[in-house]
Amino acid sequence: MRNLWLIKHAQPEIVSGLPAKDWKLSAEGYRQSERLAERLVKPHSGPASAGTQRDAELEQVVASLEPKAYETGRILAQRLGIPFSSAPDLHEHRRESTEWIAERARWEALVKRFFDFPTELVFGEETADEAHSRFSQAVRAVMDQTRGNIAIAAHGTVISLLVARANGLDGFELWRRLGLPSAVLVEWPGLRLMRVLERV
Repeated sequence: MRNLWLIKHAQPEIVSGLPAKDWKLSAEGYRQSERLAERLVKPHSGPASAGTQRDAELEQVVASLEPKAYETGRILAQRLGIPFSSAPDLHEHRRESTEWIAERARWEALVKRFFDFPTELVFGEETADEAHSRFSQAVRAVMDQTRGNIAIAAHGTVISLLVARANGLDGFELWRRLGLPSAVLVEWPGLRLMRVLERV
């Protein structure tokens, strides 16, 4: 068995008129990513001189190509002193045609419909089923190409789709729990849910 951390990216700099897939991390997002790295490290159980030990012996970070997730992953890897890379198809549910919705209640209602009707094109360019299939295949490709315990820096909707379906959970409710940033620890390859860090 291997451990897989699925990391939801930190706070981006919201730019109205620019697709969310192109948003970069905000200054606070950089600080949040550093704090998340600290949460993924636990004190070493041995002598004080031994330093620290990574939680679950995390060995590598792989990130989505979207800037906010890529930067989150890069900061995590730098802070933890482990290799970093990126991989295709780890991006968020494709929604380039959807304008940013600032009103939280309206946005949540739209996302709930997305989870409730997975075969329908509720908004954006992918159904929930299509996003799940694409992301799950991308995660499997990452795990097939790596060894040890991995963190994948990605996005809340696709993480929720993957983990909820594997564990018989309500995807929308899991999505609502995940702050910016947050992390979900699962067991690979079964994707059994082990731990949720809802926010930093």
